[in-house]
Amino acid sequence: MEKIILLPELFEKIEHLTEILFKKEYFSYPEDAIAYTDAIYDFIYTIPSQPRRRTRHPRYGLYYCRYKPNTQTTYYITFDVIQDYYFIKNIISNHTKQYPLYIRGR
Repeated sequence: MEKIILLPELFEKIEHLTEILFKKEYFSYPEDAIAYTDAIYDFIYTIPSQPRRRTRHPRYGLYYCRYKPNTQTTYYITFDVIQDYYFIKNIISNHTKQYPLYIRGR
């Protein structure tokens, strides 16, 4: 049975994302921003069953999976796999500048 381990920095990053989404008025209610980021967590726990690709640079992990919650945004969740352990290291959006450095094209 695979085990998912999220690095503490990832929790901080997703919590910060929740705040940003509400403050920049992507969502009118804090509950909606929380539900959006909760869906990211839900996806993370399905990563062992998702198709994975290799990253360009292993700084944030050797592999990534894509999560596309809407037509404008894709999240790339990077991770390493050691035996049955999935170490989830980072989440990068297609809206961030550094994403092409780590994520390969289709």
